[in-house]
Amino acid sequence: MFIDTHCHLNFPQYDEDRAMVIGNAKKAGVHKFINPGVDWISSTQAVALAQQHPRIIYAGIGFHPYEAQKDPETDKLAKLYQDHKNHIVAIGEIGLDYHQYKEEKAEGKKQNQKILFEEQLRFALAHNLPVIMHCRDAYEDFFDILDSLPSMPRGVIHCFSGGLQELRMAQKRNFFVGIDGNITYSKQLELTVPHIPLPMLLLETDAPFLTPTPHRGTRNDPKYIPLIAKKAANLLNVSVNEIEEITTVNAKKLFSVLI
Repeated sequence: MFIDTHCHLNFPQYDEDRAMVIGNAKKAGVHKFINPGVDWISSTQAVALAQQHPRIIYAGIGFHPYEAQKDPETDKLAKLYQDHKNHIVAIGEIGLDYHQYKEEKAEGKKQNQKILFEEQLRFALAHNLPVIMHCRDAYEDFFDILDSLPSMPRGVIHCFSGGLQELRMAQKRNFFVGIDGNITYSKQLELTVPHIPLPMLLLETDAPFLTPTPHRGTRNDPKYIPLIAKKAANLLNVSVNEIEEITTVNAKKLFSVLI
């Protein structure tokens, strides 16, 4: 089976046909889903969705870096986890994103992101949870924060956008990397993906975003995981079956509750 290790099925884009989306994914061979939150509301919704679909949908809880300017209520994460730990497999989506601040004097905003990221990393370490990490245009600070921790968390760099240097840095820290629908149209990923060791690889859609070709311009759904797997297989010169097998093993290794 395939596992979509990063999709947002709780988002309003699926309010009209969520059950059908899950059913269509299963028909395509995608049988389990990791659904991370990006703020307090979406984290609670992710938990609720996991409760409705036990052993099929699993929740991540956390605050996306864009929430750093909104005084996120991170103190609530502890109670949410304690109350629903059977359905929560990770802290995420957390991380750094400097893209919207490029060419701006935004050190204060960046500092808030770094504080939020480190706080949630420490929470994950304290509860022995893996982390689902977002990083865009911020790899230097990203790895600096991780290296400053008392120990390195287990985790995945979601929607990996780095080059070979960043890939080696992730490998050195034993992180997984997630590849998404943009593998089907990104020239940079065509250069980077062939160098990803198979034991590091996870499949994601980031649905409803990053729809792969030939469906760009429409809503992304988890049923498109096989398209991502096919492109990955082509770039890595292995079979789709091998991609399916190794990424499922990798997902089960990182999100141990799936075993």
